[in-house]
Amino acid sequence: MIAGIKLEEEIIRDLEQLDIELYVRGQHGYWASLRIEPD
Repeated sequence: MIAGIKLEEEIIRDLEQLDIELYVRGQHGYWASLRIEPD
């Protein structure tokens, strides 16, 4: 599970570099909502 968490952190970091906000919630998994705002 640590590897999965590390992978998710890397993905979130990559998305932050692209100025994409990522919302993740869930108990037995997760759903993600992406919001992209133009400059």
